[in-house]
Amino acid sequence: MAKYPGLYPRNGVWQVRKLIPADLRHIFTKPIRESLGTRDKREAIRGYHLKIAEAELAFERARDELRSRPKVEAALACGSIEELGRPALEGLVLQWWERRKANRAPEVEFGEDEHALSALREEANDLERAAEEGRDIVGDATDRLLVEAGSAAHPHRVGRIKTQVRYPAVNKDTLAYQQLRLLVRQGLRFEHMLALDYVTGNETAPRHPIFNPGASDTADTVRTVGDLVTAFSEDRKRLRRAPTSGKKYALLIRAIEEVWTPDLLLTEITRARCVELVNFIERLPANGTKIFPKLTLSRMVEEASRRSIKPLSEGSVKSYVQGLCAIIRWGRRQGLPITVDTEGLAPAGVPEVERRAMSPDELTTIFRALSLIRDDEPHHFWVPAIAAYTGARAGEICQLRAEDVVDVNGVACLNLTRFDPSGRAVKDKKFKNRNSERIVPLHRELLDAGFQNFVETCDPKGRLFPALKPSSSGSYSHNFSKWFGRFMDRVGLPDPSLVFHSFRHGFRDACRDADIHDETADALGGWASINQGQKYGNRGKVPNLHRALKKIGYGDFRLTTVVAGETRAAD
Repeated sequence: MAKYPGLYPRNGVWQVRKLIPADLRHIFTKPIRESLGTRDKREAIRGYHLKIAEAELAFERARDELRSRPKVEAALACGSIEELGRPALEGLVLQWWERRKANRAPEVEFGEDEHALSALREEANDLERAAEEGRDIVGDATDRLLVEAGSAAHPHRVGRIKTQVRYPAVNKDTLAYQQLRLLVRQGLRFEHMLALDYVTGNETAPRHPIFNPGASDTADTVRTVGDLVTAFSEDRKRLRRAPTSGKKYALLIRAIEEVWTPDLLLTEITRARCVELVNFIERLPANGTKIFPKLTLSRMVEEASRRSIKPLSEGSVKSYVQGLCAIIRWGRRQGLPITVDTEGLAPAGVPEVERRAMSPDELTTIFRALSLIRDDEPHHFWVPAIAAYTGARAGEICQLRAEDVVDVNGVACLNLTRFDPSGRAVKDKKFKNRNSERIVPLHRELLDAGFQNFVETCDPKGRLFPALKPSSSGSYSHNFSKWFGRFMDRVGLPDPSLVFHSFRHGFRDACRDADIHDETADALGGWASINQGQKYGNRGKVPNLHRALKKIGYGDFRLTTVVAGETRAAD
């Protein structure tokens, strides 16, 4: 009797099932299953032959399509990177290296050089610590490289949020994968070297045929100060730098062009000329472009002196001078003939005020006043409340959408990422950097205070806080931060060391008081220097973060007590 593999009855109706050949399982992810639509076996056999023939035809067409692809693409598509030689692997790494170009020229806002330098030094040591802490940063980067290059991949989901983690369907024991991994490791090391050089203005990274072959073509076309600021501005646009820092650079470039003139040769930029420019910046009036919108900067200085208008603050001068140093460092990184030493050019300065966390009594004062306007102006209450119990930045909170309140394995969370629940990027969601993006569980105090009830009243496709409108730079927190400053004065807390960012300081202190591991605290607050899923492993999983969050509190202060007059024991 003839055998018919895959032919079977189900509820009396004959079905056909065809397994996928091993070489095509990255294309056909599920076995072929179809009903033959008959209870008669003879009729089913006739239909069976037709379905099997159709399946075999589809398999052969898929194989033909794979054979027609370029070798690298075909090998990636079927997960056979062992077929690729060293040149092909280097080509893949070079493409990956080009995609990561922005990582080697980090955004350094005015006044943040020290912070950027500290963060980069921490990142430079991370590869050395990773193995000791059970993390595989190199392996994760290699896997992402393969997936982005077109390798067949297995997607991974966490709750309702689709993560960026996709695992390539390749044999990681092959020599090709190990060679690729080694190249990626070298690339990550060079990336940190070049980023440090970018911030410090040094040139410590050695030459490398793939990662640091030499100066760019910019050196052939840029000869004058005018050429320099034009090329620098174009590079910022290409890298889509922050609009706010762009406005600051615009004023700085105006000063450079007025004091040095666009025709000044780069070889003629001396220490004396830099000092001259710094002295000019120190005389610029505060808010000069608003007070004198039609005047040149030189005329602004004259008019401000005549009217006794205050000049720029020490902090503003420092930030502009740091911007000047950044332009010069960028020029040197492009191989331009700029030899001036900028070390010590920016005034050291000392912060006039050191921000601090809020005390339990101050938190009580704040939220007692905010609870009175919670119903009429919910954003004024919930933005600070979320900040207190998540450590999130004002900008991260003010831009939240209703769909960003998600359920992950039964835990209510905030989706503080650029992506919506379907995994699509949302254009107007902005974060300080890619490392800031995270999924944060909601503290019990927020839930008991009625946050989820509030979310249910919002438009499910709209913003949580529609009353907050974006500023000219697209920031939803700009106007809110100004309001919060005025609010603090009204409630009798005019201390300049208390600002909205004090909630973030307080959250970090609360993590320390609760003996929460630094890695977990970083994952909660978005302080980590590497993507959470890579750097923190199991610590970055929501259940672990949720357990840690239960420990966080602020002494005798309870949000629920202030809002509803309830008392509740701490978790």
